[in-house]
Amino acid sequence: MRRIQRGPVRGISFKLQEEERERKDQYVPEVSALDPSVAPLEIDPDTEEMIHSLGFDNLPVTVTAPVTSQQMPERKGRHVPGAGRR
Repeated sequence: MRRIQRGPVRGISFKLQEEERERKDQYVPEVSALDPSVAPLEIDPDTEEMIHSLGFDNLPVTVTAPVTSQQMPERKGRHVPGAGRR
């Protein structure tokens, strides 16, 4: 079953794969991720603008700065003689 969860598996009946796909589609979580009674949603400023433009001004939200990824050091490519010439 674990292989079926990752995606289609060759050699296993379509019926079994379809049943697994339907099971995933019918999943409903116990507690909604959008439930405001648990905690206010943490969103970035762009998402806040979108929420206001859609008319959901009454949602309790906390606006936080967007998370930036650390810059990776620049990698030097390997030297290939004649590469890039025309």
